[in-house]
Amino acid sequence: MSPKPIDQFPPGTRVKIVTLNAGCAARSKLCALGLIPGTEVVIDNCGCGPFKVKVRETDLVLGHGLAQKILCCPIS
Repeated sequence: MSPKPIDQFPPGTRVKIVTLNAGCAARSKLCALGLIPGTEVVIDNCGCGPFKVKVRETDLVLGHGLAQKILCCPIS
């Protein structure tokens, strides 16, 4: 399966970050938040409003624009 943006997965899905399709500033921000390639993430809420994920026992809230730059594959 080819990677797709993290905000296209339903809540409760466990995904693995494959790559960050972002510029230097956005990539630095995502890495500082612990969202680096190879990291497992659980989608918490992806409806209207902020996009919520759980990474390494921490809840993060991202805007949809930034979430679209995180390309992931589901963990089976």
